[in-house]
Amino acid sequence: MALVETARGTVHEWQKDHMGHINVRAYMEFFEEACWQFYAMLGLTATLLRSGAVNMAAVQQNISYEKELYPGDTIAVRTGVLELREKVLRFRHELLNTETGEVCSTCEFTVVCLDPVARRSCPFPAYVAEKAQDLYW
Repeated sequence: MALVETARGTVHEWQKDHMGHINVRAYMEFFEEACWQFYAMLGLTATLLRSGAVNMAAVQQNISYEKELYPGDTIAVRTGVLELREKVLRFRHELLNTETGEVCSTCEFTVVCLDPVARRSCPFPAYVAEKAQDLYW
């Protein structure tokens, strides 16, 4: 199981909800930051994506909330590949409280590689599969 750190941050006061812990949007913000770092590790860099040579679409996200986080808590996100098929990548994030080491939330993403012209799914570049081999959960 190879998990890599893909994000690190701090929970801020403005991220809390009316119950005093962070809101759902804040969890997604941490996971979104982790996604872009993870894609870059797979060779799907911002430059490549902006060029239009490769496009991706998120098609499913499943989140579990396990422990509350509060303003001032420090977090880290670790990520690993669950499955890579020709056109589909599934990966999982774990959001940890760095003080306690507890997993506070997990999120599984399913993304599809898209042909930018045809707007249909297409195979991921071969180097993505190669880089993903070391990052399987």
